[in-house]
Amino acid sequence: MLLGTYYAIYLGCCATLIALLGYIFHRSGAVFLNNAFAGNHTLARAVGTLLDAGFYLLSLGYVGLSCVPDWEINDHATLAKSVIGKIGGLLILMGVGHTFNMLLLALFRQRSARQYSQGA
Repeated sequence: MLLGTYYAIYLGCCATLIALLGYIFHRSGAVFLNNAFAGNHTLARAVGTLLDAGFYLLSLGYVGLSCVPDWEINDHATLAKSVIGKIGGLLILMGVGHTFNMLLLALFRQRSARQYSQGA
């Protein structure tokens, strides 16, 4: 049985994806957060930290729940099928979460622009 290989590949790929995407989202998201919160850097940093925590909790929670293979892994084809399916699920989860966050930031940005135009 190739269970050890499955865990090594799956957990290694997930750790790499989570670390890389977390870094990219944090660095690039800071610009959007500063814009969405009209230059309030303290609030933008605080929200960024909370978004980072949510990203890592959601990602690691998914990996923890989906870590056990769905069927017995006796050959390399089943190994590949299982790993690819699980990583695909993680990527979909991350994509949906990222899209949701971007929509929320767009709403905050619109609200901030309306308040700015009414106050000027």
